[in-house]
Amino acid sequence: MQHTPFQQNSSPSDRDIVVSIRNGNTDAYALLVSKYQTKIYSIFFRSVQSQAIAAELAQDVFLKAYEKLEQFSQEKQFSSWLNAIAINTLRDYWRKDGKNASFMDELDGNHTICHCTVETDVLKNKLMQVVQQLPVLYREALLLRYRDDLSIKEIADSLGIGESAAKMRLKRGVEIVSATVGGNYE
Repeated sequence: MQHTPFQQNSSPSDRDIVVSIRNGNTDAYALLVSKYQTKIYSIFFRSVQSQAIAAELAQDVFLKAYEKLEQFSQEKQFSSWLNAIAINTLRDYWRKDGKNASFMDELDGNHTICHCTVETDVLKNKLMQVVQQLPVLYREALLLRYRDDLSIKEIADSLGIGESAAKMRLKRGVEIVSATVGGNYE
């Protein structure tokens, strides 16, 4: 096994790791997998509710990313590029499965323990229903922002759109949810 030049430096940047891989140090890819595997797996698990399928889809993402590493632009964030591959993989999964959705049940209350009032539970359930009914472009933007806490730039990069388009999708998604639920959530 090759030793990576990163062993003395405990936290190399993603760009440094990619450059090292492109220069022949294929073992360095394990650093990227280790760094992002939990996040990528979580995206799939929240959507498909199956550990086995989520693990398989996450593995597919890392394989695709490795195979397309030469296409990665150093001007972008690796995490956003990887998210874009994950989103497209999830879209493909749902298409093959015959479902017209990309994210489903991510906001399900079963993922977090909450001691909420009845009113809060009712509002939360209503919000989940509204978000699930949103057109995919708004739903994905909202979930990337409010569930995954991505910045506007990261959302834009992940979805392969401009920052103004990402802002508009978020704004329209929030407007639809707010109008449907009957409150102001901006």
